[in-house]
Amino acid sequence: MKYSKLLSLYCCLFFSTALLAEDSISEWYWGGFITQGLASSDHNNFAGKSSEGISADLREVAFYATWRAADLVHFSGQLMSRKFGEVDDGNLQFDYLLVDFGLSPSVSSEYGIRIGRVKLPYGFYNETRDVSFTRPSIALPQSIYFNTTRELQLSSDGAIVYGHLPLGDMRLDIDFLVGAPRESVNNEYGYFRANYSGRFEDDLGIMSRVSLSDGADIWKIGLTLGQFDLTYIPGPLGELGLKEGGLNLEVAIFGGQYNTEKWSFTSEYMYIQVDRTDLGGVFEFNGKSTSESYYLQTEYRFAKDWDLLLRYDVFYLNKKDRNGSITEQRSGRPAFSQWSKDVTLGAGWQATPNISFRAEWHHVQGTAWLAVQDNLDAGSLKKDWNLYLLQAAYRF
Repeated sequence: MKYSKLLSLYCCLFFSTALLAEDSISEWYWGGFITQGLASSDHNNFAGKSSEGISADLREVAFYATWRAADLVHFSGQLMSRKFGEVDDGNLQFDYLLVDFGLSPSVSSEYGIRIGRVKLPYGFYNETRDVSFTRPSIALPQSIYFNTTRELQLSSDGAIVYGHLPLGDMRLDIDFLVGAPRESVNNEYGYFRANYSGRFEDDLGIMSRVSLSDGADIWKIGLTLGQFDLTYIPGPLGELGLKEGGLNLEVAIFGGQYNTEKWSFTSEYMYIQVDRTDLGGVFEFNGKSTSESYYLQTEYRFAKDWDLLLRYDVFYLNKKDRNGSITEQRSGRPAFSQWSKDVTLGAGWQATPNISFRAEWHHVQGTAWLAVQDNLDAGSLKKDWNLYLLQAAYRF
């Protein structure tokens, strides 16, 4: 949609003007972070050619700034360069760029509206998924927080209404977003497993999240519901016999978390229905599928500035074909390409307030969440594989 670019330009102009007009600034701050990771695997590629040695194509560099123009109005944005194998090439892009209008001066409750490029209220970790200091692991649960379609999940050009309200001894958080999903060639890889001569155009997305927690954040539960419509314009080659039409996504995520001084227990379950029927061609009679995924995660803060993580992460690309046998019979693709089961063991050290290090071992069965871009030779993929990750991060 044309309005999405106008909204981002509008916020960019106001944001830039605010930072330059230093004499009139009431309150502003800025910062950033640099993250460098290394990946190695015995089979299959993750974040570059990890199976051929050590891949350094796992890097994030970001600068963010916020200007509070008035008590209830502020402008905020983050410019990021992200390198992730062949999925992200490191080009600069705005992850978010918005103006936030607060509508309540109350200390006990807060509500308002954000306009521009806004983060999606998607699960527990989406808003902070790119900041290593605020995520529990180097790689988030890949069954829910996909690297392959990151732009689609991360942010949208539109508006979000939010509210943080007291409810007795508890707190109720509500977010409702309407906006245009971000365009990316990765969406084609995600839903067609190839980059065809056609393209997706931004259309419309709606997402809401409701979460309930106690006042001390000892526990919280959350529910996310969303629907996205993407319009596909076929290219001159007419691959798969596709016609111009819509691809519809419906998503639901339910999660819970419980925290003590030394322990955190987190779990989320996701259901995604993908409908490609309107595109015709090979999808005319077999265009609907439902993905299902969940993870169980434990964090243990065993010493000051140190933590351990254990996680079991499961992803079924099609819940009606959990073992992949139907897909293997129809398409010849190996059955293990339709599911993934990942056991992760990780450790983290907060060396200083601004420097952290993490290490992870993933023992994985299946390849459903692997990026096609890094694994173009599907015939070389292996069912059982191990992934080793190291990461250093600095924030300023």
